Amino acid sequence: MYKRGDFVVLMLAVSIFGAAACDPDANPGATGAAVVYGTDDRLEVYEHPSAVLRAVAESAVAINVNAGALDESNPSRVVFTYSQTLGEAKDLCAGQAFADQIEPGICSGTLIDDRHLLTAAHCVDTARDCDGSRPWVFGFRYTSAGVLASLTADDVYRCVSVRASLNDGVADFAVIELDRPVVGHTPPMLRPLPGGLPLGTPLTLIGHPNGIPMKMASGGEVTVNNGEGIWLKATLDAFHGNSGSGVFDDTGALVALLDGGETDFVASGPCNIVNVISPAPTDDGESLTYLAPAIDAFCATPGVVSSACTCDGPCVPIPPADSCDTARMLPGRSQTITGSLLGFSDASRGSCGGGGGPDRVWVFDLTERSVVSAESSGFDTVLYLHADCGGAELACNDDITDTNRGSLFEVTVPAGRYALTLDSYNRDVGGFSVDLRISPAVTPPADAGTSTDAGVDSGSAPPDGAVVDAGSDASAPPPPDGGGCSASALSPRDATAPALAVLFLVGLGLARRRS
Repeated sequence: MYKRGDFVVLMLAVSIFGAAACDPDANPGATGAAVVYGTDDRLEVYEHPSAVLRAVAESAVAINVNAGALDESNPSRVVFTYSQTLGEAKDLCAGQAFADQIEPGICSGTLIDDRHLLTAAHCVDTARDCDGSRPWVFGFRYTSAGVLASLTADDVYRCVSVRASLNDGVADFAVIELDRPVVGHTPPMLRPLPGGLPLGTPLTLIGHPNGIPMKMASGGEVTVNNGEGIWLKATLDAFHGNSGSGVFDDTGALVALLDGGETDFVASGPCNIVNVISPAPTDDGESLTYLAPAIDAFCATPGVVSSACTCDGPCVPIPPADSCDTARMLPGRSQTITGSLLGFSDASRGSCGGGGGPDRVWVFDLTERSVVSAESSGFDTVLYLHADCGGAELACNDDITDTNRGSLFEVTVPAGRYALTLDSYNRDVGGFSVDLRISPAVTPPADAGTSTDAGVDSGSAPPDGAVVDAGSDASAPPPPDGGGCSASALSPRDATAPALAVLFLVGLGLARRRS
C-alpha cells in the first residue's frame, strides 16, 4: 500500500522516464473495450439536460485524431476530411446508435489549465503521440441534429511533451503540454478528492466513444472504491475512444478519468451490436482513475507552474461528505463501511473526544424503534451519533479499552434520521472500517416510562459514552448479501469477488484496457 508521499515520488519518477521512453510502432488505439450498462445513456451535447455540464463539454473536452484527418489550410474553417463511419468501421447491424457518424478519433482528454490536458497514459505512450502528427481538437460535437460545430485553428492543438504519466495497472493517467496556450476554451473546476467518492455517487462521462463526435453519458454511479482516492469503478456507458475522457460530478467538477472497461460490441449473426449488461452491476463497472494522483504527479514535476496546482484558479479540493448537510446517505440497515480519512478536514467534535484530526459524517433513516451499534477501527478513532444534522448527541465513545483505540457504542433510538460521525483523536489517520449494526428494538413494557432526552431510551449509554453491551445482538437480522458491506477498500484493483471469481476476473483483466 502506498504512503501518500511515496506515491507522489513514484509517479514523478515514472513521469520523467515515460516522457523519454516511447515506442514509435505502438498503437494507442489498440487497447480498447467498453459497454452499455442497462439503458444506453449517451446523448449529443445539445441534448443533455444539464447546462453546467453542457458548458464543460463545449469548452474543455478534446479528441485526439488520426494524422491527416483534418484540413487546416483555412485557419477560419478547419474541417474533417475523414469519411469512414462507425457502422463501417465496426460492421454494425442496422439500427445501432451513431452508426452513420464518422470516427476519426483515438482518445479523449480534458483541459486542466491554459496549456495542459489530462488524458490516459496509454493514449500518449509512443513517439508519434507527441510529434505533432496527431492533433487534439476541442469542440468536435453536434450543435443540432446533423449539424457539426464549426471549428477554427483555435480549436486545434498538438502535444509537445508529457509532463506527468503513470500506468501501473492501478492508476492510468497522463498530463500533456500543448504547443501553445489554449484560446477560447476554459478548464472546468478540478476536484481532486484524496478520500475518493462515496458509493452511489452519480457521475457523467464526457468524451468521444469510438472516436465519434462528443457524447455525454450520465446515469452511471460509483460501484467500487479502493478507499485511497486512486481508482474506482462506475457503471458509465463508455467505449473504445473514451480512454482519457473526463468524469464529472453533478456540479460540473472533474473528479476522475476513464481508463478501461468491458467489450464494446458483440456479434449478432453476420454483424455486431452494442454489448449491453442489464441489470447494471452493483460491484463492478468501467475502470476509472481519480484526479488526485494525476494532479499530485503533475504538480510535483520540476518546472510546472499551473493554476491546477495552486487552487487559486479552477481547483476546488472539497472532500465529499465533510459536513452533515453534504453527507452520504446510508441505507437504514446493518453494513460495514470502509475508506480513508486522508484529505478530510477537522469539521466537528464529540463530547467524548475528537476535534484533533479529520472527521467524516454519514446519515441514515430508521423507520422503527431500533438498537444502533457502531464499532470503528483502523487508527485512534472517536465515534458519535446525533439526532439528524445539528440535533442532540445520543452516543459518543473514544476508546474501547485502554489498549484498543477503536471506538464502540450501542444505543436504542426511535424512528427518525441520524448522523453518524467518525472522528479522529489526532491527525494520524488512514484507512478505517466502521461496522454499523441496526436491529429492531424490543418494545418496553407499558409501565416502563419514556425517555426524556431527545427520544433515546434512558440508560442506553452511560454519561461517559462507554458501551453498555459490547456483545452482538442476537436479534439482529443477518447481514445483506455480500456480508453487509456497502463500501469496500480493496487491493489489488479487481479483488472484488470470492476467490474463484477472482481467478476468472484475472483472466478477463488482460483485456480490460481501452483507448
